[in-house]
Amino acid sequence: MAFDLLTGFVRDVRAARRTANEIERLNRMNDSELAQLGLARTEISGHAFKKHFNQR
Repeated sequence: MAFDLLTGFVRDVRAARRTANEIERLNRMNDSELAQLGLARTEISGHAFKKHFNQR
């Protein structure tokens, strides 16, 4: 059980790191580039969290 908690924690830390990197990458894009991906600037955080935390 403790091992499961630890692996879950590590998995969440990795997902958080990937989410932060995704947010940084998307924030560096201009609005036209984001539109090509089907995103508005206000949707970046939600998109990144959904992508990296809803994979389970």
